[in-house]
Amino acid sequence: MTNRFRSLACANCATTYPTDFHSRCTKCKGILVARYRLDGKFPTDFEGRSMWDFADFLPPVKKENIVSLGEGWTPYVESPNFAMRIGLRHIWCKLEGCNPTGSFKDRAASLGLSLVNEWGKKGVFAASDGNAAAAISAYSARARIKCLILISEDAPTQKLAQIMMYSPTLLRVRGLYESASSLESALAQAQSVLPDWLNLFIWAPFNPLLVEPYKTIAYEIALRKEIPDYIFIPVAGGELLSGLSRGFQELREMGLLNGVPKLVAVQGKGADPTVQAIEKGLDEVVETGPPTTVAGAIRVNFGAEHSIMAVKKSGGFGISVTDEQILNAQKQIARDEGIFCEISSAVALAAISEALDHGKIRADETAAAILTGAGLKDYLSAEADLSRVPLSESVSSLSTTLRKVIAAGRTQIVA
Repeated sequence: MTNRFRSLACANCATTYPTDFHSRCTKCKGILVARYRLDGKFPTDFEGRSMWDFADFLPPVKKENIVSLGEGWTPYVESPNFAMRIGLRHIWCKLEGCNPTGSFKDRAASLGLSLVNEWGKKGVFAASDGNAAAAISAYSARARIKCLILISEDAPTQKLAQIMMYSPTLLRVRGLYESASSLESALAQAQSVLPDWLNLFIWAPFNPLLVEPYKTIAYEIALRKEIPDYIFIPVAGGELLSGLSRGFQELREMGLLNGVPKLVAVQGKGADPTVQAIEKGLDEVVETGPPTTVAGAIRVNFGAEHSIMAVKKSGGFGISVTDEQILNAQKQIARDEGIFCEISSAVALAAISEALDHGKIRADETAAAILTGAGLKDYLSAEADLSRVPLSESVSSLSTTLRKVIAAGRTQIVA
């Protein structure tokens, strides 16, 4: 096969742009999208080595320019114990935390660094305190490309430790995420100082091509032949949601699917501008006040219209959940299924339960949760309280202590 990429065009007015264009449409301010030739059928004989098995449906990159760590083809596992607990027929979990740096952002970072090689750029920069920063830094190291990451003044040390292992250049910026305009200004200033470097901020209004790798998640789910009625997706900027929508729509157009799953945008209460916009029937996301949610990776107060469009096109909805629901879901999926996901991933699981309780989905329907990051990325370390674990005062007294523990029903430590 040959690459099917056709053009980069505005989703509203269809004006076309060069492949490396970084902005909204200059005519109507619409978000740009990649267009492909979708004649014929979708091939199904993939090797399952990385997301680059789907290279023909991604922006064109010569094979020698691809930067990969084996991202993609993450496990898609059924979760019967969790489903039974909340009363739903079937639930699947897409374990994006199994990507090389532990999150779904590896897919976008792989394409981004590959484009750096393809376009002959001298370095990359982005703004991120977490998963995107880790992914871009790691793939930059892999490619031997210079990398600058702008972080907030109070970036979480739990994720910063991983980012620093890849040795990017880091710069703290006070007020970096106060608003969309402050973020845009920071990135513009970085570009002015580094004109030969590529802005790899993973958000469609800045980088429309970086939505494309997330289509491969939809491809992988479809090829497993276990497509749920609903897919619950944690949302910050909306790239993951938009990418899944594009992937399923392409598969339907190529005749592989008769219909597509309904996509559900999930955010934490206190940081849910996209969900609010969907619930109010708006066409754009209205910026809110300072965001507050325990789900740090999706703690945003702005968004973009492509996520709203994706939800509407699929017939889905938006839903937000409380901190308590999120943390409980993180613990429960670990206890029920042995899956340890980061806090921001658990919003999807909490939302499935919330949607079922409020009649947004039925008990005889099926759902999947995109678990965006591994558990060690983000969890409450206070949960690991050693004083709660029973202690045998010596090896010789272990059997006596163990009998007491079992008799007391303390074979598990439950919060």
